[in-house]
This record gives sequence, C-alpha cells and structure tokens, in this order.
Amino acid sequence: MKRLWQFIVLNVVLAASCIPLLYYGVGPIGAAAFLGAWPAFIIAIYDRFVNVPVLEIVFDIDKPFIHRPSFKMLPRGTTWNFLRVLVRNTGFSVARNCTAELRIMKRPQKGDQDCPAPADDPKGLKWAGSNPRELRSIPARRGEAILDVLLDDTTIPTQNRTWHMAATWGPLIAWAATHSVYTYGPLQRAQDAFCQGDYEVDITIFPENGAPKSRRYTLHVDTNWSNVHLAD
Repeated sequence: MKRLWQFIVLNVVLAASCIPLLYYGVGPIGAAAFLGAWPAFIIAIYDRFVNVPVLEIVFDIDKPFIHRPSFKMLPRGTTWNFLRVLVRNTGFSVARNCTAELRIMKRPQKGDQDCPAPADDPKGLKWAGSNPRELRSIPARRGEAILDVLLDDTTIPTQNRTWHMAATWGPLIAWAATHSVYTYGPLQRAQDAFCQGDYEVDITIFPENGAPKSRRYTLHVDTNWSNVHLAD
C-alpha cells in the first residue's frame, strides 16, 4: 500500500509541475497532446514499478509448528523433520512460477579447514506440500507459501550417516531439501548433507515476473533437531 500511495503522489506532482510548463512552453496544443499521452505513460510506469510482486522471507523461531515441523512420510512410513521458511508476497501482483535455491556462503571451520559438506553447487529447494521441481505462484497482497530448507529422516541409523570425513567433522545430520533428496532419498544424496555446526547461507526466491529476493541467514545444524534454526 505504501508503494501505491508513493506512486499516486508522484503522479500528481509530476502532472501539476509539467502541465503549466508545457502550456506556456509549447502552447495549448502541445499541452493537450501531453495530456493524451500521459495515461499510457502512467500505466507503463505502474506496471513496471508498482504492479509487481514484493517478496519477504521469514523465519520465526517461536513458531515451530510452521518452521520446524515433523511429518510421517508416505508411502515410506518414516518420520522426517523439516526446517522451513515462510515466503510472503506484499506486492500488487501474483509472484508467478517461483523457484528457490540455497547457497552456502560460509562453512564451519576447524583450524584453517572448512567443512566440505555439503557440495558447493546451488541447492534447488522444494516448496512444502508439492511435488519435486513443482513451481509455486504466490498470491498478491500478503499471499504466502512455505519453503522447505532442510530435512532429516529420523529413521536413518548413526552407522549410515558416516562419510569419508566423519572422523574430522562428525556424521551427516541433515540434508538440504532439494528435489533430488525427495526423489531418491537422503542416503543417495550425500552431496546435499550438512554436518553439525554453523553455516552462512543465502536463500533466494526467483519469481518469473519480478526481481529475485534473497536473505542471508546463519544456519545452525545440531544433532538435537529442536536446536536447528536460522538466525539473522
């Protein structure tokens, strides 16, 4: 709403400033031509700067039922823990066909070594309640969608969480909520797994009809899922 009022005020100020200048500068005919073209100009500006999605990425640690739930996954019959963010659209246009990704910007360190897990490639994330690789359109005027960021299959035993650097960095604790992890299962995607520690990550939403929206968090990964969270 603030953006709309700013647009209206700007429109009125520009019109009030230009009409007298045009009238005395190019005469009544020029002023009339300007007024005839003005609506098309205003519509173009409105579509470019006002009628667009405006996205927010939200994590509220005090709402675990939204941001840190557990579900029984069918048909597997296993219980998975999730870490999620809320994506809200406060703009005047639907955010169409959104995709999302997670990038690792900083990793846990020991001495001068960075934890090598997970791999450096961007992690394409999955929208909650949808099929892998499904796009999500978010309604205008405070429409919302839930994005899965991290997950853990609680039935994976400790001996199956080992990897070639486990002696230094410990077992694999959680997985990025990628399309491949959903499709093939966590144990088939060690390159998407996280160890215990603090990671700096960027979460970015890409709407088809608007500018990308990113937010940087510190992702705390812990063996106790109730301690797993995102922090600014």
